[in-house]
Amino acid sequence: MITKDFNHIIEAISIGFKEVMEDERALNQVSTFWIKQNPNWDEQSRGFFAETLMEVVRWWRLLNTLVNNSFSSVNKDAYRDMVLTYLLIKKNDTSVSELIPKSTQSVIFEKYTALIADRAIAQSIPDWLDLRGNEELGEHWNNEIKALNSLPPIVIRVNSLKTSTTLLLKRLTDEGFQVKALNQPNAIILTKRADIFKSSPFLEGQFEIQDASSQLVAPFLDVEPGMRVVDACAGHGGKTLHLGCLMKNKGKIIALDNADWKLDELMKRSARAGLSIIETRTITTTKIVKRLKDKADRVLLDVPCSGLGVLRRNPDSKWRLTPEKIEEIKTLQAYILDKYTQMVKPGGKFVYSTCSILPSENGNQIQAFIERSNGAFTLEEEQTILPSISGFDGFYMARLIRAK
Repeated sequence: MITKDFNHIIEAISIGFKEVMEDERALNQVSTFWIKQNPNWDEQSRGFFAETLMEVVRWWRLLNTLVNNSFSSVNKDAYRDMVLTYLLIKKNDTSVSELIPKSTQSVIFEKYTALIADRAIAQSIPDWLDLRGNEELGEHWNNEIKALNSLPPIVIRVNSLKTSTTLLLKRLTDEGFQVKALNQPNAIILTKRADIFKSSPFLEGQFEIQDASSQLVAPFLDVEPGMRVVDACAGHGGKTLHLGCLMKNKGKIIALDNADWKLDELMKRSARAGLSIIETRTITTTKIVKRLKDKADRVLLDVPCSGLGVLRRNPDSKWRLTPEKIEEIKTLQAYILDKYTQMVKPGGKFVYSTCSILPSENGNQIQAFIERSNGAFTLEEEQTILPSISGFDGFYMARLIRAK
């Protein structure tokens, strides 16, 4: 039996879906807005809304193809049709059957079966992206795009300044969360999705939400307490905070970004985490970087990228991305490598990292930089994390050392 509440949530998802696709509003902002607008929704309803909205955005191309000419012309709400189609074919939700005529269901399933052979449509990605992925990753692309179409796990990083993995596991379990430790330091995964932001340990700054792959970047920088470290593309500061924990809140971290509001958010998170060694500087001119020339023991360059390694959690980005944007991003990456590495002191190290799985943004960029540096920098180690193998986000990181 379809309830009034169910219909209301479906309507909200449909409107939110349209806002993301046509108004180009950010998925996470739309999701947050609708949940705040409906305080009467229980946790299950909020979870259903957020997950379904994310998934219909992810599967937009497939759903749009299936819905086209399948539903009665009387129904003009294509977004609602796509939401119902998603629940029917991807979630096998029999409750929506009464909202879709049997004849329409048959047409949809026939189309779905016929489309499986067309990877770009079946995996719901733009044609150009399918060609690009196949060109750069070859036979591995098929597995990667499938992995990137799965629902992302919720992983948290233990704040080692305030607690331990063992203690945090117990507290979260006591509060009713289903969690387990991962096979890497300070990483815990939720085995059942839940709103962990409302937990007491989160409010006390005992952990941050951070994917397992992302948690590998800060340790890769090889920092020690007392060092002077620059996080040159700090953003909201997830990796900055991790560096502070690894340094045991001793030394100095200078967090740079060109967005004031991101650095403001970073400092709020820093205070909650109990960190006092972070200083922020907004990059308004090239002088900000020049003043730090030869001053840093370590520099983290978590550069802007295509974000293809995190499509699972940002599925709307694949509908905004273009080949031209990727070329612009690659140009920016090369610029950052050339200019920001000047902050590394002789004998110091830097890490270049992306959340992309394309070699053109990763290893190819590093090799080109090494050639341009004329022996000033040597590659110590590089690592590629593929979603199909790790089960987590796609990442690349390379650590280079400057000659003494």
